[in-house]
Amino acid sequence: MILQLQSMNDGKVYRSLCMKIDAKRWARAFSPLRRYHFMTSNVAESLNSALRNARKFPVSTVLEFIRGLIQKWFHERGEKAAERTEVLTEHVTKIMMSNKAYADFMAVKAISSYEFQVLDGTRERFVNLQDRTCSCQKFQLDLLPCAHAIAAIRWAGQELYSYCAEYFKSENLRQLYSAHIYPVGHPDDWQVPTEIKSQNVLPPLGFVSAGHPQKTRFPSAGEKRRTRRKQQVCYICKKAGHNHLKCPNENVIGLSNPSDMEEVPEVSRGRRRRTNGVRRCSSCGQSGHTRLTCQIPRMDSLEDDNNFSHPW
Repeated sequence: MILQLQSMNDGKVYRSLCMKIDAKRWARAFSPLRRYHFMTSNVAESLNSALRNARKFPVSTVLEFIRGLIQKWFHERGEKAAERTEVLTEHVTKIMMSNKAYADFMAVKAISSYEFQVLDGTRERFVNLQDRTCSCQKFQLDLLPCAHAIAAIRWAGQELYSYCAEYFKSENLRQLYSAHIYPVGHPDDWQVPTEIKSQNVLPPLGFVSAGHPQKTRFPSAGEKRRTRRKQQVCYICKKAGHNHLKCPNENVIGLSNPSDMEEVPEVSRGRRRRTNGVRRCSSCGQSGHTRLTCQIPRMDSLEDDNNFSHPW
């Protein structure tokens, strides 16, 4: 991202934003607080999506729905964590495998028993295994060995997993989901104190706006809302991807079974005036004109002329 800012407007954006603003406000490596990779509200949005259909019910029903949902999540994820045999969790294992692949191409030079100089091909890094730090800042920020630290740990012949934080281990994940969520039971079986029963709880005071309540969240600035478009299906051939105006089967009536399709003359299509964007006559079925300028007389009009009796 820094390289992109430096390339915008000959570096003017980088100089105006990054150089004038303290690095601890926009760089995670210089922040005095420990931050994660992303600062989003995805967890809250995922929970709101799970409660989308239950929000229209009363508060007591919504609370019971949330309790049952968390009970289901704890049970399913607890069983999944119990079946895992690896030391690290699934997501962290993928990160470590990627770091190991980069560490295979690095050269290590020892400075002391716990300090190492690591060459990654373009730059050199300084790794301190005793303090668990690296000059690339990833080791101390992620609490996981980076590629430079993995190369140094291999050279020292030490255990790799001992330098990983306990948060990322499968044992900690099993302990997290070891708790159980129990149902609250029927309200008639609750033992409510007398002082609680004597309280009269009133609804909160507030103004309710007219119209239906908002069910979807408002998009953030710069966010594009994804719309789900219904797939178009042709009623002639019953296939998706086009409509009846652009149907390739001009002389075929679409049925549910392709073997039951039968050919019909163009004139019998009557109400279908266009095929593939071409105007067709509703009288003779030919293209290039309408029924008002059709030169072929209709059979029913000829019969009417033969049956017409003149009054004189």
